[in-house]
Amino acid sequence: MLAFGQGALAQQAYPAKSVQVIVPWTPGQATDAAARTAADKLSAAMGQSFIVENKAGAGGTIGASYVARAKADGYTLLAGSTGSITTGPLLNGAPYSAKDFAPVSLIATVPYVLVTRSDFPAQSAQELVETLVKNPDKYTFASSGVGSIGHLTAELFTNRLGIKATHIPYNGSAKALTDVMSGEVTFMFDSPTSIASHVQSGKVRAYAVSSKNRSQTLPDVPTIAETTALKDFDLIAWIGLLAPAGTPDDVLDALNRQINSNLVGEEVQNRYRSLGIDLAKSTRADMARVIADENERVSKLLNAAGIKK
Repeated sequence: MLAFGQGALAQQAYPAKSVQVIVPWTPGQATDAAARTAADKLSAAMGQSFIVENKAGAGGTIGASYVARAKADGYTLLAGSTGSITTGPLLNGAPYSAKDFAPVSLIATVPYVLVTRSDFPAQSAQELVETLVKNPDKYTFASSGVGSIGHLTAELFTNRLGIKATHIPYNGSAKALTDVMSGEVTFMFDSPTSIASHVQSGKVRAYAVSSKNRSQTLPDVPTIAETTALKDFDLIAWIGLLAPAGTPDDVLDALNRQINSNLVGEEVQNRYRSLGIDLAKSTRADMARVIADENERVSKLLNAAGIKK
């Protein structure tokens, strides 16, 4: 009886071995860096190594597919994001959906920033809106690609305000931002990571961020809600940890508690600021709501923009 009892206790202990954290993007991306920060904190708090492994490709769907098929025991986690969990299934034909994952906790959010070339006449987001409204079809907006968060944010922005502007998709944000800076394209929504140095050097003008609260990275830039008629505007990308669906609740709860208790402090905040991302934590239920709400909103935006799913 004693031997049986000890075995049962050993089975119940979590984690009893190292945990694999899959990042479905290449090293150095925001999701990768946030995942490594969280993994370091979980390793220290839970007494086992949380090992980050990159499985990039196909818009984040290769790594996400790997986790969706993994054993639901808490030893394989996904550093998921809007790209791999929401737009991947909706746009890229991913062989999974959000229902194939159990949310653990958010670990970061990424607001997008409305920018133009530095000498564009409009001095505020509201003045930019007025300029666009007065000159329908004259102006253009860039994005890093069809269905990207920057594209979807611009679609929501223009649709809500009744603005007509032509979408110019690029293969990545670097060339898109270069053409915005030169004035070849009028505006775009890009991540703080991409635009921060250009704002500081005066090459682009940052009008507003897409989140309901100001960004921790660009605290002097107002929100769209502050500067336009869209008082409820809020569209961000998220980064979080997920497990395969069916992972035991006690394992998910343990992970959530440790993330919320240990992903704190000035070291973490400084690391996140350097990446252009905002620290975020959540309950499991709150993360599930974020994903469900985002899925519904993105589906509507894709339909409104005429983007095939």
